[in-house]
Amino acid sequence: MRTVRLVAVVALAMGAAALGAPAASAPTASGSERILNYDVNIKIEDSGDLLITETIDYDFGVVPKHGIFRDIPVRYSEYPDKKAHHDRIYRLDVESVRATEGTPAEYTVENAGGAKRIKIGDPDETITGGHSYEITYRVEGALTGFEDHDELYWDAVGDDWSVIIQHVSVTVEAPADITQVACFSGPVGSTLPCTGAASTGPTAQFSQDELFPFQAMSVVVGIPKGVVPEPKPILDETWWFGRGFQPTAANVGGFGVLSLLVAGAFGLLAFKRGRDRRYTGSPVDAAFGDATKDAKEETVPLGGEAETPVEFVPPGDLRPGQVGTLVDFTAHPLDVTATIVDLAVRGYLVIEEKPNGRKPDWTLTKKKEPDGLELYEVELMKGLFGSKDEVELSDLRYKFASKMGKVQKALTDDAMKKGWFTKPPGAVRLGFGCLGVIVFLVGVAAFVLAVAFTELALWPIPIIGLGVALTVGAYWMPQRTAKGYAVLRRTDGFRRFIDESEKERAKFAEKKNLFSEYLPYAIVFGSVDKWAKAFAGLDDQPPDTSSWYVGTTAFSYYTFGHAMDGFTVSSAGTLSSTPPSTSSSSGSSGFSGGGGFSGGGGGGGGGGSW
Repeated sequence: MRTVRLVAVVALAMGAAALGAPAASAPTASGSERILNYDVNIKIEDSGDLLITETIDYDFGVVPKHGIFRDIPVRYSEYPDKKAHHDRIYRLDVESVRATEGTPAEYTVENAGGAKRIKIGDPDETITGGHSYEITYRVEGALTGFEDHDELYWDAVGDDWSVIIQHVSVTVEAPADITQVACFSGPVGSTLPCTGAASTGPTAQFSQDELFPFQAMSVVVGIPKGVVPEPKPILDETWWFGRGFQPTAANVGGFGVLSLLVAGAFGLLAFKRGRDRRYTGSPVDAAFGDATKDAKEETVPLGGEAETPVEFVPPGDLRPGQVGTLVDFTAHPLDVTATIVDLAVRGYLVIEEKPNGRKPDWTLTKKKEPDGLELYEVELMKGLFGSKDEVELSDLRYKFASKMGKVQKALTDDAMKKGWFTKPPGAVRLGFGCLGVIVFLVGVAAFVLAVAFTELALWPIPIIGLGVALTVGAYWMPQRTAKGYAVLRRTDGFRRFIDESEKERAKFAEKKNLFSEYLPYAIVFGSVDKWAKAFAGLDDQPPDTSSWYVGTTAFSYYTFGHAMDGFTVSSAGTLSSTPPSTSSSSGSSGFSGGGGFSGGGGGGGGGGSW
């Protein structure tokens, strides 16, 4: 039998060498280093625990070493009746380590991956020749229960020894008569029987004459049911992505509580910071009140207020750009475009449509200096013309963007100077947006950690949601003062006049020659079409727009409104355009019923010298 086994091992080694198998190049100890005798005594206690004593006669040869180490696996990912996403655990406690007289027996126990490493020897002393070590340890959770018997399947010698083991003897003592035994030896997976395997009453004896490096010896012992408590494998849940999303009470409950807290916190923040102030009293007080020593304020109710009456004039002689900034807290490019039209209507420049162009274009001609204008209007005139008196709109593409920022800042500063906002809207939005990003990143980090290390991956999700809500909700967080809200109410009334203009209102506006004057406000409100359509029946009474706009077709309210829409959209895009960034790219390539065997039980592992 030994001859057959030796031939098989030699054949396997030759095959591995021919195929370049990694196992063929595995490091081995010096040829003079070996284990002379490896004796294992396993006692199955009444509790089902194992008390194991290993006696290892180790020959170090002539090379000085400090001692030996013994690795014993305690975690298994593969085992009978495996439960998904769980490893089987053996609880191991070292009880004693002894050595022959004169042999250093100091030892340490440390974790080595899924094994316990018992390291024996003195780092300050070396030894050679033969020495004997006795290691005693206790193992919990090693037995496996079956329907008709309980079983010990144990690797008495593991496959990680890098030296030849000349002889192995294994004794298993059970608390009752042993009903069946088996033993396997050789490379992992081998079903070759051991040299000897027999049992008498509660004792089983196994032996193996020789094991080559990285070969194992596994013993199997069966005992009757009920002799020891029903074996229950010790299982430890391993990481898998879905582990943290299980609908446990703690996971779902924590998610629910945190969701309520997050929703409440965000709602309270929006309630306190995201609503305007107003003057107390009647709707008239709210719309026409002003800041005085005796003025009282309150937060605008959640339900809002009654619809504002129609107003036929802009509130407080405000210009279109100012109105647009007040309405949405933002000095939008559209507000700047409306200001260009407003300046034209007021005689500061002329807008002339260029005929026959492949793309729509307009010429802007300065008619007078911007003396006495608002600062943002002065900045706009300077940005458009500089030292010139005439400029084509298309020539301002990529050139006006830096000046656009100055105009927008001047508009925002103007609104703050008028006391319309509690704080600069841009700063408020940026602050809440940054806070939202920080909360979002904290939530994502907590989520990653929760998924990796806990079973509570649902908990950080509300925090992520809060970050998203803060980032998105930052747009609505700026707050108007009571004064700003009063002006807004009147602005809403004027917007109704623009949006809901009927024929009678149009006649009133035309009598006052207000079509051109109010057109910039219609641009701000996005109501140019509505404003023009209201005058559709008055084409026989066209307004005089020649002083500020020169078109290419005969005047009608419809075509003029369409032309204004084209101008505002084109100019808003042109004036805010920035040069496209240049980038470089680099190419890269890519290329498209059972059955026992050696090494299949618990225990095992291996060892070596150090």
